[in-house]
Amino acid sequence: MTSVKKSRATLIGVVLAFALPVIGAKFVLDQSWYQGAATNKGTMLVPPIKLGEQLNARLPEGWHVALIADDNCGAQCEQGLYAMNQLDVALGKESDRVKPLVFSRAQLAFDLGQTPMVQPFNDKEIIDNLSALPPYRLFIIDPLGNVMLHYPTFADEEQMRAEAKNLLSDLRTLLKLSRVG
Repeated sequence: MTSVKKSRATLIGVVLAFALPVIGAKFVLDQSWYQGAATNKGTMLVPPIKLGEQLNARLPEGWHVALIADDNCGAQCEQGLYAMNQLDVALGKESDRVKPLVFSRAQLAFDLGQTPMVQPFNDKEIIDNLSALPPYRLFIIDPLGNVMLHYPTFADEEQMRAEAKNLLSDLRTLLKLSRVG
């Protein structure tokens, strides 16, 4: 083999060594064979529900973990309220950044004595704005008024405890990465 042919073969080999992985990656992405990993454990709302400046101004400052309750708070609702109440202890030094809220259209018919950290919040407009959420869901509201993640509630204590750990994990990540609130 002549030196010209050797140098051409080497050049083609080098070009292919760099071009083939790029072409392969483009093909895999175009064919939707790659599904990116998600680190959140809750259900992501895409796009997030935006409360807007007026509705967000009615809420206390900071991050919120909330639940929409109706007049009869069953076992599912009670377990969700209990999980929200425990966030204060679980978050440690970050607990002052998060306020647990229970939204309702009217005055609550049940007592929040067992969950003293959870604040009742009566506002029909906010509840109407959050109507896209499934019922009895815990959800996270950021300081800018975006509802981005929601979590199911369970009547079973063990299932609710596992879901509360998921919420806590996501909330810690958000608080760590957040520059607001």
